[in-house]
Amino acid sequence: MRLKTVLLGLIAFAFLLVAADTTIAKGDAERGKRLARDCFACHGPDGYSPSPVNPKIGGQHERYIFMALQQYKEGSRTHSLMRGSVLGRTDQELEDISAYYASQPGYLTRREIRQRKRDGLPAEEQGGPAAGGPPQGGGAPPKFDHSDQIAKYNSMLSQAVYDASQITAQVDASVCAAITGDTASDADNDGLADAFDAAPNDAGEFVTDVSGDGFYEICSIQQFEAIGSFGSKEGTSATLDRTLRMSRNYQIVRDLDASAIENFEPIGDCGVEGNCMINFDRFGFQGIVDGQGHVIRGLRISKPGGGGVGLFGVLGQSGTARNIVLEDAIVFGRGGVGMLVGSNFGIVYRNRAQGEVAGVTAIGGLVGGNGGLVAYGEASGTASGEQATGGLIGDMRGAAYFSKANMQVAASRGMGGLVGLNTFGFILSSYAEGSIIGSNDVGGLVGMNTDGKIRNSYATNSVEGDGNNVGGLVGFNSLSDVRNSYATGSVVGGDTVGGLVGRNNGTVKRSFAAGSVTSAGTSGGISGIIVEGEEVKSYWSAAAQSKDAADLARLSGNQTGWSPEQPPVGDLIDYYCDNNANGFIDPDERSPDNYVWDFGSASEPPSLRCAEQAGGQQG
Repeated sequence: MRLKTVLLGLIAFAFLLVAADTTIAKGDAERGKRLARDCFACHGPDGYSPSPVNPKIGGQHERYIFMALQQYKEGSRTHSLMRGSVLGRTDQELEDISAYYASQPGYLTRREIRQRKRDGLPAEEQGGPAAGGPPQGGGAPPKFDHSDQIAKYNSMLSQAVYDASQITAQVDASVCAAITGDTASDADNDGLADAFDAAPNDAGEFVTDVSGDGFYEICSIQQFEAIGSFGSKEGTSATLDRTLRMSRNYQIVRDLDASAIENFEPIGDCGVEGNCMINFDRFGFQGIVDGQGHVIRGLRISKPGGGGVGLFGVLGQSGTARNIVLEDAIVFGRGGVGMLVGSNFGIVYRNRAQGEVAGVTAIGGLVGGNGGLVAYGEASGTASGEQATGGLIGDMRGAAYFSKANMQVAASRGMGGLVGLNTFGFILSSYAEGSIIGSNDVGGLVGMNTDGKIRNSYATNSVEGDGNNVGGLVGFNSLSDVRNSYATGSVVGGDTVGGLVGRNNGTVKRSFAAGSVTSAGTSGGISGIIVEGEEVKSYWSAAAQSKDAADLARLSGNQTGWSPEQPPVGDLIDYYCDNNANGFIDPDERSPDNYVWDFGSASEPPSLRCAEQAGGQQG
């Protein structure tokens, strides 16, 4: 009887599996390969991750992969980076991705690989890696084409510069003199006390544009908060439409004391779900706020279950936050958390933030999640999270230009002095200082650089990780390009530890490292380990006290080829600073004093001219 019961149970289980398979369209491996391109940098194009931190999924059962992806999407499997990757996918797309990775050969023994070769199978069908070895055949995986994206970011910067130039004169605090009401009175019942309401007798307004320049003046932190929260209190008579409020232009006309609000309500949010992976910038701020260099002090935000948390919870594609200074800010949330912006889809231009920021994933000193442009940004203080945590930006699919961070960053995985996780993003002429402490994928500038670009940037911070992939500049560099960059801080890690890059599955070119490297496992002066990557014209400085190191102070620009005496005729973007960030080296930028690398001092390693202008407030 017991055996019969077991057999019936197995038959029923098998029936359920068959029934489940009939309700979902079979996965298309070819379509899945195209959809899975976003997965290649972490999991490899054949499912054999270039990093042991990520699971190897090539050859796994299709149904198992599909169920795992569904669980990440539903949240029953808790891995924020994976959930963010699959949240917007349909079940059919997950089926296709599962079919593609399941179609890969799986683990093969050396004997099986040799047998396949003897059988005359083409290289791409000869299987995955031998035990412990790199993938066999197939060549280098495709890289993301950044040209269109970089053109977009350059255009956004040009727009920001142009918009800022249209302000002919700053409006001073004298416009605030007309706001004279009482804090205990709300004459028009719009939810904003008369003491902060520029139109105390009009329930359809709370600000005015006294100067007539198209920018509504902000005189208090309560008035600032009302951009997003006006009329949200139950029982109020406010009539001003939220869409209109969130698309206007505003200017701050004096320093603001944010400590007057115990828990500030961010301007813009991720919707009722609290997840911008679903709503993107639908509920974000779409206008311009110009801080005019004024300081907002004592900002306090605590939303432990919220996504999109910051002074601006969500900044939309049409939105711009510029010339704002935050001091003594403390911001706490779950995902997409930054002192200035939680989730950015627009332009963050010439802003500075100082304070503390903490959460779970996508945690950044200035911006939590960045899908837009951060230019001339600056952050200082502390940032802590679990994953994707950075001194300036936590999780980035956008760009960071001419920016810097001096932060103490701590997290478990994917943390960097400037950016925690950089996927398809572009970092230009930026740098990081401070200290970085974590476990896996830890970098002085970027923790995980997946299909991204880093150009003309550096890190001077100390880096410490007790796990894999720890680098002075980048922890895990996968399918990514690092050029004209350097790191000088000490690097300590468990395994795959490098002075510049921990694990290199991309390109490192015309760069150097000058810090000591300490590891309990594999290590290297430039890369801790190279997995189908390359190092081109790069050096480990003698400052690291190794017989294998080069003394950069004794090398010249001509010897290295970085700043040649004979002007280059091609690849000009590799040799000269693109000062106006238009994507081209203009004729007036092609001079020796505008070379990326400056070999000016005979006793010092070369420095980067292009990163000298990094930072937020200018002048």
